Amino acid sequence: MTEAKDIDDSLEFLRFFEKYTANPEMGALVQEKLSADKKSLDLRLIKLKEDDFKTLAAMEPLSRVQSLNLDETGLTSVGLKHLVLAKIFSSLGSLSLANNNLDDEGIFYLSKSPDLQNLTDLNLSSNEIGMLGARVLFMSAGLKNLTRLNLSYNRIEALGIKALGDAPHKPLLRELDLRDTCLGDEGVIQIARHVRLEDLETLDLSDNAITFSGMEALARSQAFPKIRRLVLNNNHIGDDGMYAIAQSDLFSNLEELTLLNNSLTTDSAISLAESRTMSRLKLLDLNNNDVRAEGVQALAQSPNLKGLKVLDLGENKVGPEGAAALAKSPYLSGLTWLRLNNNNISDKGAIAIAQSTTLTHLESLFLENENWIHAAGTKAIAESQSLSSLKKLVLSLNMIGDEGARYLAGSRTLSGLLNLNVAGNRLSSEAENALIHSTALANIKTLEIV
Repeated sequence: MTEAKDIDDSLEFLRFFEKYTANPEMGALVQEKLSADKKSLDLRLIKLKEDDFKTLAAMEPLSRVQSLNLDETGLTSVGLKHLVLAKIFSSLGSLSLANNNLDDEGIFYLSKSPDLQNLTDLNLSSNEIGMLGARVLFMSAGLKNLTRLNLSYNRIEALGIKALGDAPHKPLLRELDLRDTCLGDEGVIQIARHVRLEDLETLDLSDNAITFSGMEALARSQAFPKIRRLVLNNNHIGDDGMYAIAQSDLFSNLEELTLLNNSLTTDSAISLAESRTMSRLKLLDLNNNDVRAEGVQALAQSPNLKGLKVLDLGENKVGPEGAAALAKSPYLSGLTWLRLNNNNISDKGAIAIAQSTTLTHLESLFLENENWIHAAGTKAIAESQSLSSLKKLVLSLNMIGDEGARYLAGSRTLSGLLNLNVAGNRLSSEAENALIHSTALANIKTLEIV
């Protein structure tokens, strides 16, 4: 009986569009972009006009849609008002409105919708939402079941985020993206003082001009007792901010920590290595800082990294000594992903990694750009028994030469490679052909040589 009802529902849905004449082009577009099960409608990147959104709102069968994507469609607050007044949101679990022209007025309309009780995933990234829009959003009773919220690239500011702490109906957020929302230290301090999200696991605070004072306040708070993933890219937290993170009980359950471009030095690596609380990390990204070989040596000798799977130390002046320290680490045997781009590790560093007796589970290895790896380093990699699990190898913008390319083409231990990038190595056409027609690297799906 259930199957028959589903068929009846499907026929009813199709009959609606057969009779629909108000905007036949829009009707045809909707039918084309609907998923086969009629539960998902994806109109992203299709430029629509205000009348199109009015037409969309009038399509009664869309009240059954559970996922709606209107990213970069030209949606304005007026268009959103048409949708809110209809029943198109009544079954939605996921709604994405990113890269449009929505301002505080549009968020006011959205917050007043009576049909958002099922919504768990809301993406409002890259709009024109300010502190007032954030306040009405957080105050909305209809959005209390949200588990994922993306407000990145808006102007939420400190007062806007404070409203999250004042919300009468606390959302059940597990993921919150606040990247580039003009928070600054004051916004982070407001979070520390006023916000407590019991279920939050992922927080992105990148690009918010956060310094030590903001991180110190957050580290001392109990804002997110279950936080597992913290992203702080492109801030200014410095070594003092890293020390605050490393000593905080709030971050004792962190599994992923991303700190790209934060003015960190060797001292930050030592703080992390000596932390009494951070021992559960599975991913650590310190790309584009100034950790240097001494900092890498401290990390490599720290039992805090014993569970690490992913490590990014690109652009940190690691040098061959740092690469050798990683290769000898007794705590990094679980690594599957390692990036050391722009580190001048030279052939000596490449040979150390290739000969490591602990880095034996690597599946992705990135040694690109200004590492000055020549044929000798490439030969060690190509002949390495330790690197036999590699699926992706990036050696672009080095100096491997034709000789290095031939070593790779004839490798008997890299037969599992799926992706190989040797672009920017000034290879001859003969060397390129050796890689293209290699029988040893028969499983490669993506080969980049230019």
